[in-house]
Amino acid sequence: MEATEFHPEAIAPGTRVALALDVAPLPDGSLLRLPLLAVRGHPASAGPGKTIVVLGGVHGDEYEGMAAVREVYRALDPAELGGTFLGVPVCNPPAFAAASRTSPLDGLNLARVFPGRPDAAVSERIAHGITTAVSRHADFLIDLHSSGSHIPMPLLVGYYRADNAAGRISREAALRFGAPIVWGHEGGGEGRSLSEPHARGIPWLYTESPSGGWLHADIAALYARGVLNVMRHLGMLPGEAPVTPVERELFGEGDVDKSLAAPASGFLVPKVELLDAVETGDLLGVVEGLAGEPLAEIRAPKNGTVILRRNTPVVATGDITFLVT
Repeated sequence: MEATEFHPEAIAPGTRVALALDVAPLPDGSLLRLPLLAVRGHPASAGPGKTIVVLGGVHGDEYEGMAAVREVYRALDPAELGGTFLGVPVCNPPAFAAASRTSPLDGLNLARVFPGRPDAAVSERIAHGITTAVSRHADFLIDLHSSGSHIPMPLLVGYYRADNAAGRISREAALRFGAPIVWGHEGGGEGRSLSEPHARGIPWLYTESPSGGWLHADIAALYARGVLNVMRHLGMLPGEAPVTPVERELFGEGDVDKSLAAPASGFLVPKVELLDAVETGDLLGVVEGLAGEPLAEIRAPKNGTVILRRNTPVVATGDITFLVT
């Protein structure tokens, strides 16, 4: 069906369905379709209840979220669900097919073009389809990421840090998700899947983990449990969702695009580990030539915690290397 034609209330109460949303024509003349997994659990007389939207695969090389969305869909019993679950397991089919962070069709990063446009590049059309057909129905949104193939981050859940209704709901949900690290941000950023819901006052979470590039079943299972915990906390499922122990709580900027860029091309040798505490000027890594000669140093721009560290030695000028928060 056309993405803009999807309405959750058209799904019969007490049922689950797997749909395909038509979002964009492709260069070969075929039609790009997004998978949508929906479970509507409330009886018709009980009112609409809450709708939770869960996204996976915004980047094509991050598989834990893709697996988790499918697992939550399989685990939900419509008879126990109060409200509606909408899950998109693979938001970026072209990037998934290429096992790539960005789309091979237009070179764009889907996580930077929301809310998208209906008459633009394929990635922007995908973003528009997700925004208009799925995210606009959300009372709570979760975007499941896992760093990517080259730039691992710790296992964490990010939330909206603010003294308002959306901020309080977001933080309470983050503390029940089950990740060892929680990271509070003062805004929703620009171009993200959560940017438009954030602007409407919708609470949100997102995840990261060091597992991009291949599927870690244990992290996918943690993500699925986390989503179910949030749904219990929101009153959509029976049972308690207690606060889970947190090893570390971080605050600050979360835009990966503001990471330190490689000053030269060569062989990157990191000098720090993830979650190391650093001070301004500390050495984070060295770019060397292929014979081992030093070409450039990368140093911490401020006091903080290393939240991202490039792991692949091959690096080109301008590539993301480290992020300190």
